[in-house]
Amino acid sequence: MPDAFMGVVWAFGWGMAAASGVLVGAILGLMTRLPHRAIAAMMSLGAGLMLSAASVKVATEALVVAGVASTVAGIVLGGAIFSIANAALVGARDRKRCGECKPQPSESDAPGSGGAIAVGTAIDALPEAMVLGVALRPMESGFALVVAIALANVPEALSGASGMRLASRSRTYVLSLWSAIAVGSATTTALAFHFLADLGPDATAMLKAYGAGALIAVAAETMIPEAFHNGPRFSGVLAAAGFAALILLADIAR
Repeated sequence: MPDAFMGVVWAFGWGMAAASGVLVGAILGLMTRLPHRAIAAMMSLGAGLMLSAASVKVATEALVVAGVASTVAGIVLGGAIFSIANAALVGARDRKRCGECKPQPSESDAPGSGGAIAVGTAIDALPEAMVLGVALRPMESGFALVVAIALANVPEALSGASGMRLASRSRTYVLSLWSAIAVGSATTTALAFHFLADLGPDATAMLKAYGAGALIAVAAETMIPEAFHNGPRFSGVLAAAGFAALILLADIAR
């Protein structure tokens, strides 16, 4: 990259590529009428991808550089901070429910619930964006990680948008919300890439461990519960397939 500005633009582009799954999922949620079991099956695959990204791609790299103690501390801290933030958002607790297994509240039933859903979804996206921004150093595309995040984002946005549609939220509202989350996620990736550029390898590894912990918490608290709530009988196999898919993709991308 010729200068710092172009580097930020480059990172933003990769961030938007990862966030494209948000837009694809939101459009599918508005345009299709997929049953809950189909959405849950996709969520199982997405959860497997997310866990694989956290462990195989991110935590492993941190472990090699920072060692066991620092990596473990970073993972636990990342998971704890996400869990605390998620627990504070009582109004957004069911933000990804597709509307069939547990309907989202409408604005008339629960004023401000749409805003809580938006904030909760944005909090889910932040760890992914930060991890990607750090992983793009030193100027690597991180193709496998980008694809994993994008694919994992599809069922999350699909479920959330489906629930919003059934809760009578307008298409304009839903598309505006998810578009803002996608742009905000890409911006976070670019900012992390720029401002964390001068950190040493140990500090970078710690941030990766922190991000891995947050990704694990995202999967455990917001994806897996829906994937296994009245989901298909073999959800575990689908999650394992998602986990294995990233390993295969990373090998192909070498």
